[in-house]
Amino acid sequence: MFTPSRSMRFLRAVLLVLGAAVCGGAHAASQSYPDRPITLIVPYAPGATDQEARRLAEGMSKELGQTVIVENRAGAGGVVGTQAAARAKPDGYTLLYAAPAVITVAPLLGNAQYRYEDLLPVARSTTSPHVLASRSNAPFKTLPQLIDYAKKNPGKVVFGSSGTGTAVHLAGEAFARAAGIEFNHVPYGGLTPAITAALGGFADLVIGLPVAIKPQVDGGKLLALAQFGATRAPTLADVPTLKEEGIPLTLSVDIGVFAPAGTPADIVARIGTAVEKTVQSAEFKSFAQGALVMPGYLDSAGYRSAVDAERKLYAEIFPALKVD
Repeated sequence: MFTPSRSMRFLRAVLLVLGAAVCGGAHAASQSYPDRPITLIVPYAPGATDQEARRLAEGMSKELGQTVIVENRAGAGGVVGTQAAARAKPDGYTLLYAAPAVITVAPLLGNAQYRYEDLLPVARSTTSPHVLASRSNAPFKTLPQLIDYAKKNPGKVVFGSSGTGTAVHLAGEAFARAAGIEFNHVPYGGLTPAITAALGGFADLVIGLPVAIKPQVDGGKLLALAQFGATRAPTLADVPTLKEEGIPLTLSVDIGVFAPAGTPADIVARIGTAVEKTVQSAEFKSFAQGALVMPGYLDSAGYRSAVDAERKLYAEIFPALKVD
């Protein structure tokens, strides 16, 4: 019968002690979280998402008892900042604030040195529907008229997007597929140039968030045909959803907080609670109303479900696209 030697028994005891120390240290770190400032990376240039992140950071700082510092790391359509967050230590001190496209779209393009699985959805803070709008003098004034026109004129309707392979491009392709029509896609160097093209008559359709589209609609320069949300957004109460018009597609921009994969569950929960309380505050709701977004807290599991659904949809559409 085999009997462990004294040295083997000693080694086993040492390993058990070390394992307990490591586990105990990790537990202690989670219990004391946060004990220093937290960095919230925004992977875009200063703008709407940046302002939203700063409002959220103010509330999170109060709830967590530590400063939450917003850091802009723009570049490559959000890839630079997202990569920095994905490679950070999973201890809750480096977080990402972004739209899911940075992980649902960017890895599909092959220009991201991180995987979808490298980031963990922590909590959704706001949601906003994509809005489909046409130039005011287009040969259609409603969504049914657009679909009828596009079916009779395959490829004639020009859809101007913010760029090939972007979330806006894929949203347009998802709509075309669901409606059974074909667009002539023309990519521009951002949403603003795409809107300018529509205003100038060079594009028939554009898709964007309410904050970008609504001012042009209110000014009579664009016509809002449909919104992609599950229900009508309060800021677009007179614009029908795709589902109301018989198109089986729901697609929104669900902006929230992400953390490096492997971040302890109790830290994720702590951050999620801070986001929830901030989003539900009167101050944040007032900001959201002015920014034309809707407070829409989801916990980690709920946000993961929403992001997974977006990833599945885009992964199905992407192979059929001609993306260089």
